[in-house]
Amino acid sequence: MIKVWDLPVRLFHWVLVAAIVSLFASAKLDHLPLHAALGEAVLALLLFRILWGFVGSRTARFSDFVRGPSGVAAYLKSGKSPTPGHNPLGGWMVVTMLAGLSLQAISGLMSNDDVDFEGPLAALHVGAVLFYWLVRKDNLILPMITGRKVAD
Repeated sequence: MIKVWDLPVRLFHWVLVAAIVSLFASAKLDHLPLHAALGEAVLALLLFRILWGFVGSRTARFSDFVRGPSGVAAYLKSGKSPTPGHNPLGGWMVVTMLAGLSLQAISGLMSNDDVDFEGPLAALHVGAVLFYWLVRKDNLILPMITGRKVAD
């Protein structure tokens, strides 16, 4: 028996699974306050895992299981993983999943349904639109009203 993943990684994994299942359920049940709280919990979990990927135990570190193109090619050719945990393709799956979930969680923080929910970072959306309008001279508001924009 060899050590593959430490306790923090295993706890992260199973709490994330439970949180994602609960996010789907809270969305289906239209329970927005619970959904928002779960989204913030997922974001905290992701921040922990990313940090742990740099400072955690050897098997938790990205440097242990994320390989470059030559490492992936060598794995595909030999079929043998250089580490006991994720193989090089699995390593990139982890990176892709963490990036995708992070993007989804952050976008939820900026969401606004104009009725009864406004994510804590919803003002960033308005700030970005104003930045484009005032600084870059690109009016994004009018096209959202008319559906048309002047081509570059």
